[in-house]
Amino acid sequence: MGGLSALPASQLMAERPGRKPNVLYVFADQLRYSALGCIGNRQVRTPNIDKLAAQGLVFTNAISGFPLCSPYRAMLMTGRYGQSTGLVTNDVLLPPTSDSFANVLKRAGYQTGLIGKWHLDEHRRPFVAKDHRQGFDYWVTENCNHNYFDTPTCFGDETEPRRLKGYQPDAQTDLAIDYIGEHKAEPFFLCLSWSTPHNPYVAPKQWMSMYSPDGIKQRPNVEGDFRADIAHYYAMVSNLDYCIGRLMRALSEAEIEEDTIFVFTSDHGDVLGVHGQGSARKQRPWEESIHIPFILRYPRQAPSDRKTDVLLNTVDVMPTVLGLAGVPIPSCVEGADLSGPALGRGGKEPESVFLQDILPCGEAKSVFGPWRGVRTKRYTYARFRDKGWVLYDNSKDPYQLNNLIGKPEASKLQAEMENKLQAWLKRTKDDFASAEEWEQRLGRKVR
Repeated sequence: MGGLSALPASQLMAERPGRKPNVLYVFADQLRYSALGCIGNRQVRTPNIDKLAAQGLVFTNAISGFPLCSPYRAMLMTGRYGQSTGLVTNDVLLPPTSDSFANVLKRAGYQTGLIGKWHLDEHRRPFVAKDHRQGFDYWVTENCNHNYFDTPTCFGDETEPRRLKGYQPDAQTDLAIDYIGEHKAEPFFLCLSWSTPHNPYVAPKQWMSMYSPDGIKQRPNVEGDFRADIAHYYAMVSNLDYCIGRLMRALSEAEIEEDTIFVFTSDHGDVLGVHGQGSARKQRPWEESIHIPFILRYPRQAPSDRKTDVLLNTVDVMPTVLGLAGVPIPSCVEGADLSGPALGRGGKEPESVFLQDILPCGEAKSVFGPWRGVRTKRYTYARFRDKGWVLYDNSKDPYQLNNLIGKPEASKLQAEMENKLQAWLKRTKDDFASAEEWEQRLGRKVR
């Protein structure tokens, strides 16, 4: 299951002499697709992200195939599915032997850096052992910390954490801008991993004052009053938009924006009260949980102001970016290089993407057990080990208010989607084990 592409980006790069492209991969935590102005949300203010979208390529079907922090990050860093990486829940160590995104680019001559949330270690302390850093040389991170005004941070090999000054994403963006300026003469791979707009929904006053709960119009599938949470969530999104603008200016001032693959995306979405979920925010098959923004700007190859409906799963990100950069894709990668079909150069694109929640934890642990699903361009299907759960026609029912599971008129469709799911289970060697079986494999109970 290596990369799939039509005209290899490496060939295109060979036709243009000069340096390899930089990769600036910026991702938020718990930012859903529908929370941006460029996607059509008229309540939230995101002028810089909207500008980035107008200058690049917007994936309208980017999916978080495992909508949970640690599993997503493992899939991103390896291009492999959850059962292959062993990260099937939060707070599990990504094996140091993994052939990671950073290791691959480092071998190709890149400087590598990570700033922000890591969450690929088995503890939540700020320190991560040097041999657990998956090929990143510059290292200013915390494993997982959502106290946005007091963030103990590991700076390289220092033995005592430092506190970031000010609001967490602002301080991390400062560091990223410094990194860009210091490495502009050499190809670099910089991951900037923000922890917002993940709850708690707080931001400095200048952002919180931008939105009033009274002015918020909730989505039709929200049950209850979540306007205050949504207003504060939008405040955090607008802060990230400001940070994106600063990064765009930094690339321009360094005169490397033409030579930089700039990605802005998220690890998963935020349910924010849909379908009566209360405080549950992720690990669901609904669009608010799995559908994420993915904007790619690369002036050398990607045309501006373009949208693609190619289905992009988390495991496809690494091979697609490597393909654009002209870097060989390791044979262990299970995702596909989708740069060909996404850029209109032809090539095979997936008919569906695989959805997983292998070992539910946190807010989902007490609500339901493991589930699997399939998302096509039109339909969403998910089930538990012993029964169906949801089936939606997202074209006719964009807010997923009409669950077709078990309905006679949808029996043929349900059978077709189940066949797709069975094909994914077989292809990925996912045995759909119970939570208890996975806890035994991990040797511990999950929180």
